[in-house]
Amino acid sequence: MSRASIFDQLHRRQSIADAPEPASSVRSDYDTETLRLIDGVALTPAGFVGRGSVPDADTPALSETLYGSDGYRLLVHAVGDVMPLSEPRLSRLEVKAARLHELVETILIEALMLLEGIPEESAFDVVLELPLRSADAASFILERVRDAIKETQFGEWLSDIRHQSPLGDPHAATAVGTGGGMDYVLWISADSLLTQEGVTSLARRGLLAQSSRGAGLYPGEAVAALLMERLLPERDNPEEGWLLARGLAETHGARAGRRDHDKRQALQGVLERLWPEADAASAPSGLVVDSMGLKGRAVELGGAIIERWPELDAIDDGVAVDGFCGWPGDALVPLMLVLAIAPLALEESAVVLGIGSETETLAWAVSGTTGHS
Repeated sequence: MSRASIFDQLHRRQSIADAPEPASSVRSDYDTETLRLIDGVALTPAGFVGRGSVPDADTPALSETLYGSDGYRLLVHAVGDVMPLSEPRLSRLEVKAARLHELVETILIEALMLLEGIPEESAFDVVLELPLRSADAASFILERVRDAIKETQFGEWLSDIRHQSPLGDPHAATAVGTGGGMDYVLWISADSLLTQEGVTSLARRGLLAQSSRGAGLYPGEAVAALLMERLLPERDNPEEGWLLARGLAETHGARAGRRDHDKRQALQGVLERLWPEADAASAPSGLVVDSMGLKGRAVELGGAIIERWPELDAIDDGVAVDGFCGWPGDALVPLMLVLAIAPLALEESAVVLGIGSETETLAWAVSGTTGHS
């Protein structure tokens, strides 16, 4: 569907002559441990990801401008179809700001269409996460997003919109401040490593895939949007969607210096804490992991999954982000959550794992709920 036709749909929504009162009011006492995921979309080098729509993995292509330290052109994953914008000021403020603006604007209307999934006339907040050092560039993009939302029929229900640097945690990203927030929040995150700075950051950490180095990550980019509900303490039966409890974060010695057996045992322990023994008979329906291309990760993950859930196949039932669309930088966590819920039925659940770091393992459980007691 074209951007213009989606705009038409939004404008055709029933308008209200007088400014209506929001269906929800600002609150500060939300449950800080659990969020309800309602829906999500993402734009990746592999294509558009949405409910019931997960494209085939993308094949990296040689960059025309980016080179590794060995002098060879790098294989990269790039989003192929973005809205071209002419904002030379952004590029002057920060190198990748213009690209992030294009990614956000390209998915914005699809992100707003997610709001069809909440009650009409419900107020909502927007959190825009972009890894920008330039406050002017961030403010510029934020105002463009605010103006675009105001052009649609959803604009009158926009409560608060803010930019923040990526936090890597959905609960922290969508937490309300002292001023409170609305029940519903639209979280939009974008990043691109298709710059020399992005390549250098991967190379400095020893993660960059180059011709002279086998295992590694290919620079990529992505933009993801998740519609979520902040749950109230008195609500004991959330509506249909997927409940996302706070994740687990375990620090440990460098993976490169540990035996395969020890790594598998440690990861299995994380899975046992994430998915208690009482629930072990009901294995998750899906798995999303950040990286399988780094050295030793496939063995570590495969061994732990076989021990915990023999019926779950890490390849057939899972998606590895690095192989699917390249490394998306700070857009990683929201993208993983979109990939987790996209193929799920409401009664199904998934596990989201971060094993790309040498010294940290991250894990989230996405638990389906049909909204019935």
